[in-house]
Amino acid sequence: MSTRRNILPGIALCGVALSLPVAAYDVEQISINGFGSIVAGQTLDSDETLYGNDNDLSFQNESRFALQVAAPIGEKFSATAQIMARGADDFDPDFEWAYLSYQATDSLIVMAGRQRFNLYKYSDYVDVGYAYHWIRPPQGVYSLPFSSGNGLGFLYNTALGDIDFNFTYKFIGEEISDYVPSGTTGIEPANFKTTMSHLVNFDFTWNDLNFGANYGLVPELSYEAQAFDSLAAVLQNPAAAGLPSTGLTAAETEAVMSEVRADEETVNFFGTYIGYDPGAWFVLAEYTYYEFDDANAFSDQESLYVSAGVRINQFTVHATYGMDDNDPSSDVYKTLADPYLQALVKGAVSQQEEDSETYSLGVRWEVESGIALKADYTTYDDDLDDAADADLISAGIDFVF
Repeated sequence: MSTRRNILPGIALCGVALSLPVAAYDVEQISINGFGSIVAGQTLDSDETLYGNDNDLSFQNESRFALQVAAPIGEKFSATAQIMARGADDFDPDFEWAYLSYQATDSLIVMAGRQRFNLYKYSDYVDVGYAYHWIRPPQGVYSLPFSSGNGLGFLYNTALGDIDFNFTYKFIGEEISDYVPSGTTGIEPANFKTTMSHLVNFDFTWNDLNFGANYGLVPELSYEAQAFDSLAAVLQNPAAAGLPSTGLTAAETEAVMSEVRADEETVNFFGTYIGYDPGAWFVLAEYTYYEFDDANAFSDQESLYVSAGVRINQFTVHATYGMDDNDPSSDVYKTLADPYLQALVKGAVSQQEEDSETYSLGVRWEVESGIALKADYTTYDDDLDDAADADLISAGIDFVF
């Protein structure tokens, strides 16, 4: 999936702004940092694919590089921008963050613009490989191929005795012109849009214990896939597709397609995580659930993982188990008597259906502060389709600066 945005207009605007008369600014107040990952991956069999990797060794698919610039504006305001270049998008740069923040109080920050939304434990730094022990976070839980949106954010941080408490609320919308839902096959990129969504995160840390809960409400989600129109045409005229079936009437077709198309659907998201890390070892578990209130081609998705590891000097050895169970949100195909038409509609609403388990073993070597080498072996076991089973070996280097 690509979500490229042209940065040339932004550069041009910067040039215009710099040409205007402004007060002197101390450039030493500007902070520039960044991070990156160089990851190589290869499946063990010629017909296997997993997380965008296949049997041809690639250093591009999961590699990325980012720069972040932050600058104070007066005493209360600051501007932050992060530009990301991903190997999967041919390293074309894209603005991940671009927002203005206001320090309302010592504990409250208000943000406006493009920013991360909090749905997972590692939402704020999901792309910073150096921040966690895996090469990639468990992909079942971290299933969304985008993690930023445009809107308002409120961050509240405080300490209550020994407890560090964090609360965030984001009012964010997103539109992607060439989106492909994860877990689908044979679908052309299409326009995806969510209206302004309500995203809430609660997190606290008490000594070595960390716990958090997330909730998201998307009032309207739409996905304008051409495949929906193609399916409707076949339902009305199956002979054109070579099927020996009697076509549905326009009213019957619309009744079926109303439960297939993703048009202004309501989505509820629930998530929670808990971790214990005394230093020499750690254990972490995370659970997410997407529920579509109105039946459509998207599946209700339930995912979890449990990860544990031990630290020995500069090395971390870890293991992770993941489970994904996606159930179709619609069973409208059962209303069709014709077996051919029933199979077509069932295929449309079952694109994301999944019942799988993932096992991985990995090691991280802290070469020095800011640089870590990693390697892992991942096995993906699909209970619905044995042909989708895959084994993946990955190695990489993560860095921050």
